[in-house]
Amino acid sequence: MSDYVHHKSKMADDLQDEWWLQEDDDDSANNKVEPPQTNKDNRKPAKTKLKKTTPKTITRNRPAQDSVKRKHEDVPDSGASKKNKRKRNKKKISEELTSDPTAPNPADVMSILLRGQKMELTAVEMEELTLEDQHFLSPNDLSNTTISSYLKEVVPDWLSLVGPHDAKGAPLVMVLTGAAKRAVDLNRDSASFRGKARSIKLFAKHIKVQDQVEQLSKQVVHLAVGTPARVATLVEDDALRLDHVRCVVLDWTYRDVKLRRLCDIPEVRDDLFQLLRKHLIPLAKDGILKFGLF
Repeated sequence: MSDYVHHKSKMADDLQDEWWLQEDDDDSANNKVEPPQTNKDNRKPAKTKLKKTTPKTITRNRPAQDSVKRKHEDVPDSGASKKNKRKRNKKKISEELTSDPTAPNPADVMSILLRGQKMELTAVEMEELTLEDQHFLSPNDLSNTTISSYLKEVVPDWLSLVGPHDAKGAPLVMVLTGAAKRAVDLNRDSASFRGKARSIKLFAKHIKVQDQVEQLSKQVVHLAVGTPARVATLVEDDALRLDHVRCVVLDWTYRDVKLRRLCDIPEVRDDLFQLLRKHLIPLAKDGILKFGLF
């Protein structure tokens, strides 16, 4: 019994101690914060840098149009290659002129002018355009180097024609060429042939149609030198009369700086063909005028 009482009293003594403080001390010991680690120089360790990671680029598939476009770009254009091939194969006029120039042939005039004509002509229209030898004066055999010498040969009665002529805007002789500069040269070179007779230059360069209409309405002209386009315009405007024309000379063998003849320039050839078809060939069929080839 005494031992039991002694044990109880001892438990009571133990309870009287500040037991909760002892537990707190134990917890604080366990949770004690350690000071930060330092190196020998009492510096904090450097923070470890994280490596930057670049975002991955997302490659999207190109649409079908892009791939088709690239294929078309890679494939050469067959049309362009054919065009370049034609250019390489096309001969220059200078390469074709291997022989000496030949005298103009009246039989070749209409066949050459009909080249490149897009209109389809009937048999009757072709017959109306047919020119015989009787419709031509003697062509230049290349012995006449100037227009004056050729005109003296084909129009020997020039002086007798000029004297009584008093019709305004109605030339007696007309020379057709392909360019304004050539018309100026031919008009100058014809001075020895025409003498005191009046001449007129009919082309579009630097000369207005209305100015030439007024000039033709006021002056008597004997010789006209011009381009087919301007001559046709003046004829259709009733400013230039053809009822007195006795000779129409085509500047057939002359070649420009590009070695082109009157019939080699597409626009000039077409204008000349229309002028002949509409106005000049009918007069030749009626025996009013004849054609000369210079």
